Amino acid sequence: MSDTKPPTQTYKASCHCGAFAYDVTTAPLNHEGTEVVRCNCSICTRNGYLLIYVPDDAVTFTSGAFEDLKSYTFATHSVAHYFCASCGSSCMARSIRPGFFEGMKVVNVRLFEDLELDKLKFKEMDGRSYTKESAEARVAEIEREKEVREAL
Repeated sequence: MSDTKPPTQTYKASCHCGAFAYDVTTAPLNHEGTEVVRCNCSICTRNGYLLIYVPDDAVTFTSGAFEDLKSYTFATHSVAHYFCASCGSSCMARSIRPGFFEGMKVVNVRLFEDLELDKLKFKEMDGRSYTKESAEARVAEIEREKEVREAL
Protein backbone atom coordinates (compact mmCIF):
# COMPACT_ATOMS: atom_id res chain seq x y z
CA MET A 1 0.00 0.00 0.00
CA SER A 2 1.31 3.42 -0.93
CA ASP A 3 1.40 6.33 1.51
CA THR A 4 0.84 8.72 -1.38
CA LYS A 5 -2.65 10.18 -1.40
CA PRO A 6 -4.27 10.69 -4.77
CA PRO A 7 -4.40 14.32 -5.87
CA THR A 8 -7.48 16.38 -5.09
CA GLN A 9 -9.01 19.43 -6.66
CA THR A 10 -11.63 21.80 -5.34
CA TYR A 11 -14.38 22.75 -7.77
CA LYS A 12 -16.69 25.72 -7.31
CA ALA A 13 -20.35 25.04 -8.03
CA SER A 14 -23.61 26.92 -7.78
CA CYS A 15 -27.22 26.85 -8.79
CA HIS A 16 -28.23 29.17 -11.63
CA CYS A 17 -29.47 32.02 -9.42
CA GLY A 18 -26.54 31.78 -6.98
CA ALA A 19 -28.65 31.22 -3.86
CA PHE A 20 -26.64 28.05 -3.28
CA ALA A 21 -22.90 27.92 -3.88
CA TYR A 22 -20.56 25.23 -2.69
CA ASP A 23 -17.08 23.80 -3.08
CA VAL A 24 -16.57 20.14 -3.93
CA THR A 25 -13.18 18.57 -3.19
CA THR A 26 -12.51 15.34 -5.05
CA ALA A 27 -10.03 13.68 -7.38
CA PRO A 28 -9.50 15.84 -10.46
CA LEU A 29 -12.22 14.95 -12.92
CA ASN A 30 -9.63 14.56 -15.67
CA HIS A 31 -7.51 12.25 -13.46
CA GLU A 32 -6.83 8.70 -14.62
CA GLY A 33 -9.53 6.42 -13.24
CA THR A 34 -11.99 9.20 -12.45
CA GLU A 35 -15.32 8.74 -14.17
CA VAL A 36 -18.46 10.83 -14.21
CA VAL A 37 -21.68 8.83 -14.11
CA ARG A 38 -24.17 9.38 -16.91
CA CYS A 39 -27.37 7.56 -15.93
CA ASN A 40 -30.40 6.88 -18.12
CA CYS A 41 -33.01 6.67 -15.35
CA SER A 42 -36.00 8.97 -15.61
CA ILE A 43 -34.88 11.61 -13.10
CA CYS A 44 -31.25 11.75 -14.28
CA THR A 45 -32.40 12.09 -17.88
CA ARG A 46 -34.95 14.80 -17.13
CA ASN A 47 -32.57 16.76 -14.88
CA GLY A 48 -29.54 16.34 -17.12
CA TYR A 49 -27.48 14.90 -14.28
CA LEU A 50 -23.79 14.11 -14.74
CA LEU A 51 -22.77 12.75 -11.36
CA ILE A 52 -19.84 12.05 -9.08
CA TYR A 53 -20.03 10.33 -5.71
CA VAL A 54 -18.22 12.12 -2.88
CA PRO A 55 -18.19 11.87 0.92
CA ASP A 56 -20.52 14.31 2.67
CA ASP A 57 -17.58 16.32 4.01
CA ALA A 58 -16.23 16.88 0.48
CA VAL A 59 -19.04 19.41 -0.09
CA THR A 60 -18.75 22.77 1.70
CA PHE A 61 -21.50 25.34 1.22
CA THR A 62 -20.32 28.93 0.78
CA SER A 63 -23.78 30.39 0.11
CA GLY A 64 -27.01 28.89 1.38
CA ALA A 65 -27.02 25.60 3.28
CA PHE A 66 -27.64 22.00 2.32
CA GLU A 67 -30.60 21.89 4.72
CA ASP A 68 -32.26 24.73 2.81
CA LEU A 69 -32.30 22.96 -0.55
CA LYS A 70 -35.68 21.51 -1.47
CA SER A 71 -35.89 17.76 -1.94
CA TYR A 72 -37.86 15.33 -4.04
CA THR A 73 -38.17 11.57 -3.65
CA PHE A 74 -40.02 9.02 -5.72
CA ALA A 75 -40.49 5.26 -6.27
CA THR A 76 -38.72 3.49 -3.37
CA HIS A 77 -37.94 6.79 -1.61
CA SER A 78 -34.33 5.65 -1.18
CA VAL A 79 -32.73 8.78 -2.62
CA ALA A 80 -33.60 12.43 -2.13
CA HIS A 81 -32.83 14.75 -5.04
CA TYR A 82 -31.96 18.28 -3.93
CA PHE A 83 -32.66 21.41 -5.94
CA CYS A 84 -32.89 25.19 -5.60
CA ALA A 85 -36.49 26.28 -5.08
CA SER A 86 -35.78 29.64 -6.73
CA CYS A 87 -34.19 28.63 -10.04
CA GLY A 88 -34.85 24.88 -10.12
CA SER A 89 -31.22 23.81 -10.59
CA SER A 90 -30.71 20.14 -9.72
CA CYS A 91 -27.71 20.27 -7.40
CA MET A 92 -27.20 16.84 -5.91
CA ALA A 93 -28.75 13.72 -4.46
CA ARG A 94 -28.25 11.80 -1.23
CA SER A 95 -29.41 8.44 0.03
CA ILE A 96 -32.03 8.53 2.74
CA ARG A 97 -32.11 4.75 3.12
CA PRO A 98 -29.85 3.37 5.89
CA GLY A 99 -26.94 1.35 4.53
CA PHE A 100 -27.36 2.65 0.98
CA PHE A 101 -24.53 5.05 0.08
CA GLU A 102 -24.47 6.37 3.65
CA GLY A 103 -22.27 9.40 4.16
CA MET A 104 -22.16 10.22 0.44
CA LYS A 105 -23.50 12.98 -1.74
CA VAL A 106 -24.01 12.50 -5.46
CA VAL A 107 -23.11 15.83 -7.01
CA ASN A 108 -24.19 17.14 -10.43
CA VAL A 109 -20.99 18.32 -12.15
CA ARG A 110 -23.01 20.37 -14.65
CA LEU A 111 -23.16 23.02 -11.91
CA PHE A 112 -19.34 23.23 -11.62
CA GLU A 113 -17.75 26.46 -12.86
CA ASP A 114 -15.48 26.36 -15.91
CA LEU A 115 -15.71 22.59 -16.40
CA GLU A 116 -15.09 21.31 -19.91
CA LEU A 117 -17.64 18.51 -20.18
CA ASP A 118 -16.15 17.17 -23.41
CA LYS A 119 -12.89 16.41 -21.57
CA LEU A 120 -14.53 14.10 -19.01
CA LYS A 121 -14.56 10.32 -19.03
CA PHE A 122 -18.07 8.95 -18.53
CA LYS A 123 -19.35 5.74 -17.03
CA GLU A 124 -22.75 4.80 -18.39
CA MET A 125 -25.23 3.59 -15.78
CA ASP A 126 -28.41 1.76 -16.73
CA GLY A 127 -30.56 3.22 -13.96
CA ARG A 128 -33.66 2.67 -16.05
CA SER A 129 -33.27 -1.08 -15.45
CA TYR A 130 -32.48 -0.86 -11.72
CA THR A 131 -34.19 -3.02 -9.19
CA LYS A 132 -33.48 -3.11 -5.46
CA GLU A 133 -31.19 -6.12 -6.02
CA SER A 134 -29.22 -4.50 -8.83
CA ALA A 135 -28.86 -1.32 -6.76
CA GLU A 136 -27.38 -3.34 -3.89
CA ALA A 137 -24.93 -5.00 -6.33
CA ARG A 138 -23.89 -1.54 -7.55
CA VAL A 139 -23.29 -0.42 -3.97
CA ALA A 140 -20.96 -3.39 -3.47
CA GLU A 141 -19.14 -2.57 -6.72
CA ILE A 142 -18.64 1.06 -5.68
CA GLU A 143 -17.32 -0.03 -2.28
CA ARG A 144 -14.80 -2.36 -3.99
CA GLU A 145 -13.71 0.45 -6.35
CA LYS A 146 -13.28 2.76 -3.35
CA GLU A 147 -11.10 0.18 -1.56
CA VAL A 148 -8.91 -0.19 -4.65
CA ARG A 149 -8.48 3.60 -4.97
CA GLU A 150 -7.61 3.93 -1.28
CA ALA A 151 -5.03 1.14 -1.60
CA LEU A 152 -3.19 3.02 -4.38
